[in-house]
Formats: sequence, structure tokens, C-alpha cells
Amino acid sequence: MLQQFKSMNDLVTYLGALEERIKTLETENEKLRALPSTSENMDRNVIAGYISHYLPQTNLVSANFFKRAFAVWGHFFVANLIVGIIFGVLYACLAMVLFGSILGNISQSP
Repeated sequence: MLQQFKSMNDLVTYLGALEERIKTLETENEKLRALPSTSENMDRNVIAGYISHYLPQTNLVSANFFKRAFAVWGHFFVANLIVGIIFGVLYACLAMVLFGSILGNISQSP
């Protein structure tokens, strides 16, 4: 945020307001640090629950190695199948065009 100051007094006033905000934030920070840390374990559980809620429900992030391995293999298989079908259709079309023209030339020759 770029501020344009018309005079030195405006700059001093602005800097004074910023210093007051910093003092207020430092005071709040000290109050928060002074709170007892008995709820630290609960906070970790809340954070873990929050994170697990937003992680996708998939075996790609499972703790079990075999579940992760088969999930990766399954994704690879499906992707390979899709790409194979696309290239197979293109190859079949190209083959029909080429062999169709060759067979047409052979059938028209005397």
C-alpha cells in the first residue's frame, strides 16, 4: 500500500499510528504467550482433525504401503488405458485410410 504524504507532519502522524499498532500487537502477543499450554495436546488433535477433514479420502495418502502402491498402480492403469484407446482409434483410422486406398488401387487395376 503506497502512501503519499503531503507534509512531514503527515508522515510523522502515520508513523506514530503504526507504532501504536505495533505496541498493541506486541501486548496481545505477550498475553497469548503467557496462557498456560495445557491445551497444547487438544490443539494438536483439533489441527489433526481439521487437516484430515480436508485431505482427500483416497489410498494415495494411506499409511499402508500396499494400499498406496495399488492406488498408484490403479491410476497408472486407467491413464494408460485411456491413452491406449485414443492412440488405438487414431491408428485404426490411419490404417483404414492407408489400406483402403491401397485396396482401392488394387481392385481398380486390370
